[in-house]
Amino acid sequence: MSPHRSCPMVSTPDNTGGTADRIVAIAATLFAEHGYHGLSMRALAAAVGLNVATIHYHISSKQELYRMVFRRLAEREHAVIAAHTRHVSDDDIAHPATFLRRLYDLVDALVDLTIEQPETPRLWLRRWLEQDESPAAIEAEVSLPLYDMALDLLERAQAAGTIRSSGVDLRMMLTGFIWILYGYFAGSPLDASGARVDPLHPEQIAAFKRFLHAYTARMLGLPEEHGEP
Repeated sequence: MSPHRSCPMVSTPDNTGGTADRIVAIAATLFAEHGYHGLSMRALAAAVGLNVATIHYHISSKQELYRMVFRRLAEREHAVIAAHTRHVSDDDIAHPATFLRRLYDLVDALVDLTIEQPETPRLWLRRWLEQDESPAAIEAEVSLPLYDMALDLLERAQAAGTIRSSGVDLRMMLTGFIWILYGYFAGSPLDASGARVDPLHPEQIAAFKRFLHAYTARMLGLPEEHGEP
């Protein structure tokens, strides 16, 4: 188990009215574009079409709004990861072909979710680039529970001998996966001439999923052909 085992996911506060939802949705786009420090509450109010006092009536502070944005994104990620990890049995883990297929299904689901939530990569890249702790502890609250669910599954497979790369740092492998996933959508792939291509084109998505399958299998020392349909 991780030495940094986290607390359970914290649910978004029960402030689910239409206005609050609209504020959070627009804030997600603007935080992704401008970062935490680059977005003022006045600019947010103008984008939402409300005054600042009304924003604060629904959301207590800018810090809390920032947390709500990440919590709501993480809730869907939590649901996807849980659906693909909680019911993996010991028998599934004992058979490399079955286990790798489960991992590929999770990889594909995370790619699909990132397509549905295009602000997620840019939000995290902005946060990483800001190089500070404002607001503090977002990673501990929303990221570590997601890592820990995936890490638990990989550690079970490692203990069972299914994962053959004895020297692999599983947490670093998961971190690398997230960097690749978010970097692909935030930066877009290049063609042979150096021109950017549409990362959402079906052929590009299929190629990207195949690449992530290979990354996952090779990092874990699993035979790639076992997991492909």
